[in-house]
Amino acid sequence: NLATIIGILAVDFPQIYPQAYHKRAVSGFGVMDVGVGCFVFSHAIVAAEARFPDSQQPILKRLQKTLISSSMLIILGCIRFFVTWVLNYSVPEVEYGKHWNFFFTLALVKLLITVIFVILPAACIRYCWILSIIVGVSYQCALSLFNLRHWIIEGDDGSGDFTGNFVNANRPGIFSALGYVSLYLAGVQAGQYLFRIPHRASCTWREYLRVAWDLFLVTMATGITTHVLHRHVAPCSRFMANLTFVTWQLSHNFFLLLTALIVELVLGNWSSPSTDLLLPGQCELCVRPCSPSSLASSSAPSSSAPSHPPRQPRCACLVSAINKNQLFFFLIGNLCTGAVNLTLKTGLVSSVTAFGVLSLYGLVVTGITTLFFVYDIRTKFW
Repeated sequence: NLATIIGILAVDFPQIYPQAYHKRAVSGFGVMDVGVGCFVFSHAIVAAEARFPDSQQPILKRLQKTLISSSMLIILGCIRFFVTWVLNYSVPEVEYGKHWNFFFTLALVKLLITVIFVILPAACIRYCWILSIIVGVSYQCALSLFNLRHWIIEGDDGSGDFTGNFVNANRPGIFSALGYVSLYLAGVQAGQYLFRIPHRASCTWREYLRVAWDLFLVTMATGITTHVLHRHVAPCSRFMANLTFVTWQLSHNFFLLLTALIVELVLGNWSSPSTDLLLPGQCELCVRPCSPSSLASSSAPSSSAPSHPPRQPRCACLVSAINKNQLFFFLIGNLCTGAVNLTLKTGLVSSVTAFGVLSLYGLVVTGITTLFFVYDIRTKFW
C-alpha cells in the first residue's frame, strides 16, 4: 500500500519516474499496474471468509453488511468523480472508463463475492481456489471466444471512445471486476492457508520452512502460468483484468509474502532470538501487549491522586497504522496527489524539486495516518 501511494504521485514526475514504469494502456506489464492487484489481494487474505471459513453467518446479516460497506465505497467513488469533475482534473478514461474509478470496482467486487458465497453451499468457502479458476477461466473464455475483448477495447461504435450509455462509457471498469473477483477468491484461499499456521511462539523452524517452500512453489507455478498465458493465450492486461493479469498478480503477491516471511525470520530471530518473532517495522507493543503487572507498575497512581484504570501504551509504527486504516490511507493519498497536481506543473519542475515534493507528500500522508493510529481513530465506522 505504501509503494502504491508513493507511485501514484511519482508517476506525474517524469524527471524521476521513468515512462517504462507507467500503467499500460491496454496490455503489457508495468510497475503501476500492480497497485490495484495488491490492494485487492491484501484485503482478501484478511477477509472474514479467510479468517473464519467455518462461521455460519445468517444470509440476511451478510447481505446487510456487504450492502453497507459497498454503499460507503460507492459514496467515496461518487465524491471522487464529483471533485475531479468540478475541478476539471484530468483523469485518463482508459483506466476504468468515463465515470468509473477504483472505489466502484471494489464495491462491485464485494457485491459479486457476497452473491457467490450466498448462492453456493457454505462448504464451498473452503475451496475458493476452485471458484477462482472457474471465474477466471470463464471470463477469459468470454474475452477470447465471444469477442468481449474486442468490444471492451473498441466499444459500440468501434472508435474506442468512452461515450454513449453508462455500460459502454465504463466498460473496462465494469467488466474488469470479474478478473478482480477471481483474484479476490484466490486471495481468500491464501488467507485460509496462512491463518492455519501456528502462532510464532509454537511454530518450529521446520514448519516455517514448509510454509516458505509452499509459497515458493505457488510463486513459480503462477509465474510460469503467466508466461504461458501471455505468450500463447492473451497478453497481460490490467485494462481488462484478464486471466494473465490475475496469475501475474498472484505470482507477484505470493513472492511478496515469501520475501516478507524470510525477512521476518532473519530479522526477528536476529533481534530477539529468545522471544517470539516480531514483524519487521513493528515494535513489541504492536505484536504482544504489555503484561498486567508492567501496566500496573508503569501507571500506578500515587496515594493522593485519584485512581484510574491502567492505560495500554500505544506505539507509532507505520505498518500497524496503515493496517488499521488502509482505505483511509489510500483516500488521503489520492487527495494529496490531486492537490499537488493542481498546485504544480509537475512536468516542468527540476528533479530536486520533484524528489522534495514527493518526500513531503509521503511524510504528510504517513504522518496523518500515524496520528489516527496513535489516537486510536478508526475511519471505517460501518
